[in-house]
Amino acid sequence: MWQLFDIAYVIPSAVFLGYFLGEYIFEHYGLDYKVMSIMIFATLGIILTFFKIKKFVDKANSQIKSKSKNDSEN
Repeated sequence: MWQLFDIAYVIPSAVFLGYFLGEYIFEHYGLDYKVMSIMIFATLGIILTFFKIKKFVDKANSQIKSKSKNDSEN
C-alpha cells in the first residue's frame, strides 16, 4: 500500500527536480537554450519515474506469484 504513495510522490518530484535542475544549469552556465535544457532534464525525470514504476510493478507481480504458489502448495 505504501508503495502506491511512494509512486504518487516520486512522479511529480522527479519531473520538478528535473525542471529545477535544468533551470539551475541554465542560470549557472549561462546556456542559450533555456527551454531545451529544462525539457531535457524534465524528460530525464519522467524516464526515471518509469523505472520506479517498473520496479514497483515487478515487485508486486513477484509477491502475487509467490502468494499463488504458496496457495497451490496448500
